[in-house]
Amino acid sequence: EKFVMKGMVERFNDDFIETRRKALHRFLNKISEHPILSYSQHFKVFLTAQELTSHKKQRSGLPEQDGETVRAVANSVRGLRNRPEEFTLMQEYVEDFSNKICSVDKVTQRIIKEQREYLDELKQYGPTYTQWAGSEEDLAEPLKGVARCVEGCSKETEEQIQHLSEVLVPALHEYVLCAETLKAVMRRRDNIQAEFEAKNEALASRKPENQEALQEEVDGLADRVELANNALKGDWSRWQKGMRTDLKSAFISTAEKNVDYYEKVSSRFRPITKKVPSGQFYCFSINKF
Repeated sequence: EKFVMKGMVERFNDDFIETRRKALHRFLNKISEHPILSYSQHFKVFLTAQELTSHKKQRSGLPEQDGETVRAVANSVRGLRNRPEEFTLMQEYVEDFSNKICSVDKVTQRIIKEQREYLDELKQYGPTYTQWAGSEEDLAEPLKGVARCVEGCSKETEEQIQHLSEVLVPALHEYVLCAETLKAVMRRRDNIQAEFEAKNEALASRKPENQEALQEEVDGLADRVELANNALKGDWSRWQKGMRTDLKSAFISTAEKNVDYYEKVSSRFRPITKKVPSGQFYCFSINKF
């Protein structure tokens, strides 16, 4: 994904560059594991060429782009008459998956945002208790203990936020983008089939002596439809397997980190009781968790 505005403002920020580097690394690994794309000449050039300027693909002209857009819009308006059921099921699955993964991604972003706000509060509380201990001689020991507890919780919370940001968020966001790519691939397949159906109908209405040129177009589109179908079916099972493995690994890692986080935080909440000369007892504990 391109971060247009953020890239302009923070393109030389170390964290931004590291995030992009890791994303590119994952992307290249995905290509290298693909049975067809791994043999791509473009992939080989990207990895081995000393400079890429001479290898850049020349963009098609504006009229050609407009022509492709008009055809795509016309095909989408015309619609399909005989889409295979398996591709209809795929499309329904992708729509459902996209909605769910987007929801999980938004919830995760919200959790991180709230955890950062909580971390900011903890970082303010620690020094406050330390200062308080300096002005209360009788309560100095328990107050310092609370300060150490808050500082420890702050450290654990910061590690948990970092884990979520580095493990769960990238995995979720990758499949948010992947779902959008799948939708685009399904639309492209449908457009090819819609164009094939339209040309085939036009061929049937023509006189035999005027069919030769159009027949070649129909045959070419038939080959494209078959190629698109086979490519999509081949990648579908591979994508599902990879998706389940990646998300399962990210969720399990996050769950284990959460358990570890709460165990470490809970171990810090032992009540501290202090008897003062008046005979009263002061008991300190933190019930934020």
